[in-house]
Amino acid sequence: MEFQLPLQVIAVALVTFLLYQLLWALRKKNSKNFAENYSSTKALIKPKYAPEPPGAWPIIGHLPLLVSAKQPHRAFAALAEKHGPAFLLRMGMSPMLIVSSRDVAKECYTAKDHVFATRPITTAGKLMAYDHSVMGFSPFGTYWREIRKIATVELFSARRIGMLKPVRQSEVSLWMKGLHEKWVQNGKGLVPVELKSQLEELTFNLLMQMVAGKRYYGSNVAKADEKMAGLFRHAVQQFNYHLGNSEMYDALPFMAWLDFKGDAKAMKNTQKDLDYIMQTWLDEHRVKADQMRGDAIHNTRDFLDVLVMMEKTGQFSSAIKDIDTTIKALALTQIVAGVDSMANTMVWVLALLLKNPEMLAKAQDELDNSVGKDRLVEEFDIPNLKYLQALLKETLRMYPVGPLLVPHEAIEDCHVAGYFVPRGTGLFINAWTIQRDPNIWADPDRFNPERFLTTHVEMDVKGQSYELLPFGSGRRSCPGVGLALQVMHLTLARILQAFELKKNPDVDVNLEECPGILLAMMHPLQVLAAPRLPSELYE
Repeated sequence: MEFQLPLQVIAVALVTFLLYQLLWALRKKNSKNFAENYSSTKALIKPKYAPEPPGAWPIIGHLPLLVSAKQPHRAFAALAEKHGPAFLLRMGMSPMLIVSSRDVAKECYTAKDHVFATRPITTAGKLMAYDHSVMGFSPFGTYWREIRKIATVELFSARRIGMLKPVRQSEVSLWMKGLHEKWVQNGKGLVPVELKSQLEELTFNLLMQMVAGKRYYGSNVAKADEKMAGLFRHAVQQFNYHLGNSEMYDALPFMAWLDFKGDAKAMKNTQKDLDYIMQTWLDEHRVKADQMRGDAIHNTRDFLDVLVMMEKTGQFSSAIKDIDTTIKALALTQIVAGVDSMANTMVWVLALLLKNPEMLAKAQDELDNSVGKDRLVEEFDIPNLKYLQALLKETLRMYPVGPLLVPHEAIEDCHVAGYFVPRGTGLFINAWTIQRDPNIWADPDRFNPERFLTTHVEMDVKGQSYELLPFGSGRRSCPGVGLALQVMHLTLARILQAFELKKNPDVDVNLEECPGILLAMMHPLQVLAAPRLPSELYE
């Protein structure tokens, strides 16, 4: 998400008196309005407010401060050094509390968890996520509780994840086979591979298989699926692009109506494409469900099978008014939330290992000693691979995919870090800053997996350690974290066990970050690879 502020936007915002009057009227009408809450409360108790950086403009607030910021998490970290661990920004008409310390984050996720249980209403959520029906966008309430329960009990339970183990293993094995064949065709030796795109394709296929039983990358893609595959890949890319570039519409609501750059129209088109694909999958799974008999009904293969069977057996709560939309939103949730987070994290792990070859050798030694070279590593081996787990934790510490996590919003007035926070105030937890806090982490900018085998050995990434929050915490934390960790551990373990990886001498491993709200590696990851296991294990 680059904070882009077109000149015509500023001109309209500052010069057009009519728009100013309209916005002022909306502010007076909205009971959640920041200024109204502040002024009414001041008159009664004179509360203490979070510090606010100077330089806010009329109407557009602090947006100009962030125009030149390539990475918002770094811009917020710099502001935190000046204004403390909790400060306020005015993002257009929307107040936003920025939290940058472990203790304040813990307060938000524990004592104030019920207050910050909802999500802001956003243009992207309205136009691309079935009007906030996708779980990560859903406001707190009955609907969210129901879909969260479905996700937790039906989709991400230990039993369901276990049933999908063959799918995970099969996809990783197919990927390994493809790379081995490329090595053979290359005449053996070391074969050049661009791992960033390879891991994106592998992760996409993994999630597609688990959600809908589809493969959209690789040589085994059915001809009939090629057109749908291209449409879907493009739609997901557009979804992520617009998700990171819609902040202007949220900060200045009238911008969606004016739509200078055509982004609102593009978001609607993206939703149209995604819905076409989701509906096609849903129709296919309903036909398949109608043909199932006997025990086959209970041997559901993917997430859509599960959801369609829930529909057929009347398991959806009466709180779910539109079952079609709910099923499609749940399916879309898994893909848009999982592809970037898992693929980007694994790319960072491998890039950091290539930068630190002694760590790469140590990870492979652990695999050789614990598993050997006469069989492939399996999921039951992962608990014994302590160094591999430490590598993933340290990568998630240094490069959390969503460094600002997903924003929350206060549903009532409260106090955070001693500051009064009116209802309607947004909340960003800057996990990137917390996870590089020198008061918590020794030498925080150095990649050091050993810390998770010594000083931080008991720390996990599932939201119970407030120094380490890559998946959030509290009731709105990521429900799929268990599945994500299993996928990443198995995939990384098999890649490291099966292939020698070396830096390409012609291309440096560049750790430059992409601009935006996702902490992704900007440049391709060019490596040289060769198999390190017997050939029959790649068949």
